[in-house]
Amino acid sequence: MKIQTFALKCDEIESLASEMASVLTNEKPSLLIGYGNTDFPLEAIPSIIGDSSLPFFISSSCLGALLCDDDTVSSNCNLALFCVNDESGAYGVGSADISESSPFEAGATALQQALASAERPYESPALIWCSLPPGDEESILEGFVSVLGEKVPIFGGSMADNTVSGNWRTVTKTSAGPQTIAVAVLYPSTPLGLSYSSGYKPTETVLKATKVQGRKLLQLNSEQASMAYNNVTNGLIADQLSGGQILGLTSSAPLGKPVELDNGAVNYLLCHPDSVESGALNVFSEVKEGEDLVLMEGSISSLTSRAERVINNAIMLLPENKKPVGALMIYCAGCRLMVGDEINSMLSSLQKRFSSLPICGPFTFGEQGRFLDGMNRHGNLMISAVVFSQ
Repeated sequence: MKIQTFALKCDEIESLASEMASVLTNEKPSLLIGYGNTDFPLEAIPSIIGDSSLPFFISSSCLGALLCDDDTVSSNCNLALFCVNDESGAYGVGSADISESSPFEAGATALQQALASAERPYESPALIWCSLPPGDEESILEGFVSVLGEKVPIFGGSMADNTVSGNWRTVTKTSAGPQTIAVAVLYPSTPLGLSYSSGYKPTETVLKATKVQGRKLLQLNSEQASMAYNNVTNGLIADQLSGGQILGLTSSAPLGKPVELDNGAVNYLLCHPDSVESGALNVFSEVKEGEDLVLMEGSISSLTSRAERVINNAIMLLPENKKPVGALMIYCAGCRLMVGDEINSMLSSLQKRFSSLPICGPFTFGEQGRFLDGMNRHGNLMISAVVFSQ
């Protein structure tokens, strides 16, 4: 097992072809995952790659992709590539468009394609890694589960753009666009370490979701949802109560769904309010009527320090004799926007802390991962890491 990462700086098709050729000429990857700025010509990549036997997908990321290796420390790569070289393993990528069927059916179809591509019949993969269109992630995950059950870990993130304007997209060798589901199945020859967490702390404030429509909170504690949230956050969204975008404001005070573990500890799956509409709070993940939502609090320091802890947790879950050789990291775009320029200090710190460990990933509009209770979930403002070993 060997991991190689590359930062492609070009923005012209001709130079992109040249740089991509230099990446693929020396050693053909077993799997290629890429993330880039939504303004980058992503649609040109499949024809540039050309090799129909190479499993790959590339997705857009908010303000560019993150890459931290021996040569590069960047939070805004035009295109960052994560190449898995593992001759003894097996990998496959599948895709489907949710505009052509239901999100559930598209999820199942994409996963079935990936499994066929990997050519490991009757064997469950060690990991499902995905890039999903924002909006129906829970249904897509249910589609995955309908094919492989609940035991296979599902990690990844939802596509993002720079302005929450729907300009996100994913490209594979057969699909491209804002409604494309891309899913990779991994049968690595060495173990993986997995971690999924948030950088937020719970407060003592609990709000019950008393009236809900999918991802729209109509009432909290039997009050108009926007008013109730504004009251418990000391006027955080006072200027937007008549309607408007609140994504940046609420990154410091999201809502958390408590998930109790077998040992009695509680993890929190975060839910991010992104806008006010006719008094309702629109959020980036589904909430069920009657659920308790805990007001959470986060800071720039907690969100930048959490990345190191999540990667370290994933490394600690590797067998004792296995050396980490690379990490795919998902970092929420809301957290990225909240920490601002401190993201660069965070990546520099990661480079020092995990020397010679290439780390690559996107800034996403939703995060998928498996909690310590063994359940795969979609959340917001989360951080995850998948560490590969030698």
